[in-house]
Amino acid sequence: MKRSVSVQIANLLALSAFLHLGTLAQAQTDPLPSWNDGAAKKAIVAFVQATTDKSNKSFVPPEARIATFDNDGTLWAEQPLYFQLFFALDRVKALAPQHPEWKDKEPFTSLLKGDVKGALAGGERAMIEIVMATHAGMTTAEFEQIVKNWIATAKHPVTKRPFTEMVYQPMLELLAYLRANGFKTFIVSGGGIEFMRPWTEKVYGIPPEQVVGSSIKTKFELRDGKPVLTRLPELNFIDDNVGKPVGINQHIGRRPIAAFGNSVGDKQMLEYTQGGSGARFMLLVLHDDAAREYAYGPALGLPNPKLGAFTPALYEQAKKDSWTVVSMKGDWKQVFPVGQTPVTAIDILLQPDATMLRHAEANNARLLKVFPKGFALDATHRPHITILQRYVRTADLDKVYAAVGKVLASKKVAGWKLEAFKYYYIPSKEIGLAGIVAKPTPELLKLQQEVIAAVTPFTVDTGTSAAFVTTPEDPVIDPFLIEYVSTFVPKASGEHFNPHVTTGVALREYLDQMLAEPFEPFTFSPAGAAIYQLGQFGTAAKKLKTWELKR
Repeated sequence: MKRSVSVQIANLLALSAFLHLGTLAQAQTDPLPSWNDGAAKKAIVAFVQATTDKSNKSFVPPEARIATFDNDGTLWAEQPLYFQLFFALDRVKALAPQHPEWKDKEPFTSLLKGDVKGALAGGERAMIEIVMATHAGMTTAEFEQIVKNWIATAKHPVTKRPFTEMVYQPMLELLAYLRANGFKTFIVSGGGIEFMRPWTEKVYGIPPEQVVGSSIKTKFELRDGKPVLTRLPELNFIDDNVGKPVGINQHIGRRPIAAFGNSVGDKQMLEYTQGGSGARFMLLVLHDDAAREYAYGPALGLPNPKLGAFTPALYEQAKKDSWTVVSMKGDWKQVFPVGQTPVTAIDILLQPDATMLRHAEANNARLLKVFPKGFALDATHRPHITILQRYVRTADLDKVYAAVGKVLASKKVAGWKLEAFKYYYIPSKEIGLAGIVAKPTPELLKLQQEVIAAVTPFTVDTGTSAAFVTTPEDPVIDPFLIEYVSTFVPKASGEHFNPHVTTGVALREYLDQMLAEPFEPFTFSPAGAAIYQLGQFGTAAKKLKTWELKR
């Protein structure tokens, strides 16, 4: 596309009430900005493009786009110990007064003396004994709260950063990129399933039901007349090595088409993934960056770790089977996320049902036919209706989610019938950005006002570029967009509310002819709701929270 046309489209996005839609500007934004432009990144992008292009022989329907990720060493750090072991060690200290026998019983004697190395000298048996003693004897709800309290304050012993900041920025981008292209992402980890579930949605965007892990046995019982599940000091399932394919089959029920790991414990998961028919993608992260994280193998002569070994045999298998190996040192521009910004620019939106999507896609195809330089509505660029854009305090995002969720739960939004009644476009020189407009019903207007009221306690007047999703190549947000979000409520709500979805780009001469044609009205309903963090040109760049709607 010629740069002049590209700039015009970008300007349209920034100048219009279409700011919420991920369109061509988003398509041109690098979805993996923390990855260097090497073989690994190219392989990822090529796989995603091939499996999501209906005209490609490798196309995979959305329901089969399953991607599984190991957690320790793949999504977040695992040295000098698995983070769940740090949790268990802290629990030993907290529970010690209730267990005087631990003073003379290993591995607890060493732990209480601060000798972690000595405590773990007993290997897997010692680790299991520690986990059983600290993870059982309570209800699942009680354990969940204990984990939440710990993860909110616990910090890595070396970096002094919260464990939730020891996640890999490139992998966060990869998760988001896959989900934006219709993939369903799962964690398949040797870690405890109920240790991970309380925080994975907030940290990775992966909900509890998409977490597969090791587990201990539980028992149903009544406590004070209330039904509970009690955690027993007995292993139920170990989701590691050969257990990973078994766990995938039990919990997911579909063979993945993509699998991501970092050690010999992930080998069978990658083998199982590759064993299916059609397009397949397998990736291993090699920790070879002692300066920014850790360096260990022992593949390629790297140090041999106690945990998370990437052996020479695994490296040879990866080469033989054409698995992608990511060099942390060579393939990643950035390892960990930058510090949390105090303000986040958000877009609260409704996702339309299949009826609207069908009409939008049909119009998009029409526009692409006459203006091929435009953009397609695909898994990355789905139409939606913005309800509100605001700046909110990042620390209050959970409160924002709760407040908006409460509003949505009070209404049967999925049962609403909205009427699409016309096309329109916003001009920029010789081209225009087109969309389908819906009538703002009293119910829709009331919803917007209630959402505004619910979010208001957590808002700030304005923000900077740091409030948005940016890239190293494009780090400065257009000042017009910063101002637009600041003034959204007075200028784009109430009587100024213009609910619509975007359908594409074409020359103004053609769009004028299209608008002159009779428009056959149709009804559609909202199918879901979400909150996104805004990106450059007002794109819905990063999904933060989604809801199902009541009918």
